Amino acid sequence: MVSDDTSVSAAGQVRSVQSLAVSGTHLEPNLQQVQEAGYGYFAFLDRLARPFLRVRQGPAGTMVVRLCGITLLSFRVPAIREEAGVAAICFPIAAGLLVQQNKRCRGELRLELHADRLVMAVEGYYPALVGSGSSRFRRWLYQRTQAAVHRRVAARYLKLWLSRAVAEREAP
Repeated sequence: MVSDDTSVSAAGQVRSVQSLAVSGTHLEPNLQQVQEAGYGYFAFLDRLARPFLRVRQGPAGTMVVRLCGITLLSFRVPAIREEAGVAAICFPIAAGLLVQQNKRCRGELRLELHADRLVMAVEGYYPALVGSGSSRFRRWLYQRTQAAVHRRVAARYLKLWLSRAVAEREAP
């Protein structure tokens, strides 16, 4: 089961972390796997919501998510890192209709591969729906719309990612 920890600060900053525990197997995190998972997420998103939502990769690995031609989110070149027991790919959020204009180039979408769990996180992001000043109603609305969609899509992708990682591990 996917665990969820999502919050919106009074300033309107989002922290949304979904985690899926790996049971019955031990994964070996590496840069190639996490890079494939990161770009695989955007391919998954593109397939999931066609023909309305389109995801395109730009120069050097930047990503753009568009709805009917309007840029919802754009991401800068990702950073990929590997430490003891974890590999991660971080896509810095650049801009888009879903980002507060005065808070562009803040936050990230991050995927992490641990030996015992998979993690998808959005942190430091300021959604336009919450707005500056962040009223209680706008935070509530964000939680029940955009955040709810993100949680469902993230959970679905983490389960898919896990099933692929286990299948690859068990393949001869």
